[in-house]
Amino acid sequence: MKESYFERFHPAAGCHFSWPGRKNIETGLQKKARDLGFVALGFAAVGPSQTDGILRDWLKRGYSAGMDYLVRHADLRADPRHLEPKTRTVIMAAARYPRNTRPGHGFSTYARGLDYHEVLRSKLRALSDWLGRQRQTTATRICVDSAPLAEREWALRAGIGWRGRQGQLVRTDAGCCLVLGAILTDLELHPTPRISNRCGACRKCLHVCPTGALQPDGTVDARRCISYLTIEHKGPLPLEVRPRMGAALFGCDLCTAICPWNRFGNRNVLPEFHAWPMPTAAECLQMTPMEFRARFADSPVFRTG
Repeated sequence: MKESYFERFHPAAGCHFSWPGRKNIETGLQKKARDLGFVALGFAAVGPSQTDGILRDWLKRGYSAGMDYLVRHADLRADPRHLEPKTRTVIMAAARYPRNTRPGHGFSTYARGLDYHEVLRSKLRALSDWLGRQRQTTATRICVDSAPLAEREWALRAGIGWRGRQGQLVRTDAGCCLVLGAILTDLELHPTPRISNRCGACRKCLHVCPTGALQPDGTVDARRCISYLTIEHKGPLPLEVRPRMGAALFGCDLCTAICPWNRFGNRNVLPEFHAWPMPTAAECLQMTPMEFRARFADSPVFRTG
């Protein structure tokens, strides 16, 4: 990683000065993140969202389907300082889960291990505690799908990867099977350079989607997305999509599993995400509520009920 530095304007002296040892904070955080199992950690200076207009247009087109919370919280997503007013830096982290060797069947691979919300939150808390021991912070907030934060945008701005045509973040050394977490901090850290898009002419993810959920402009129509329909959607499935859903029970993975960059990433899978054996559809139907709780209590699947 490129050595970083930190300078802050001193209003009284009218000049710039460097905090002692500050130049090592970013590299220290990145080393600590690697020790915790993250494949990448980056920093972005806080500011207004650069994709707010895209989000608003996406919502107007109805692409959010039944995810009404995205509409309700749209204003909050416009700037991380709406969540934590003292934020000066958004720290973004990415962890790798296994590539699905049978996408479109059963459960998404991110759901076959421990719940990534809890795993990432615990690791980010350890990272935040380490940061607090190095420099005093007065405002820190951890976000793992727990707050209206435009996580993918901030991951792009923090140099975690580039945005693939299927909407997922992609890295050359970790593919696109990634989950994200954030730390909002009042410390000013040197931003990480962005990564240029390396999808080239590849359109495999667009061609593999059986329902036409992936749009030419890089957005996703959730009304047609198998992942949305098997995880978030409440009520009967749309008739026109049912024949194309195949054997998916929770998630899909077709557009992520096919990405050529994944061939470099499986060695970086977080141990907590290694796949457990999963029940078949018939076994799921036979489960009592107590059996369901016992089987999926520590899994993302539990949230479906």
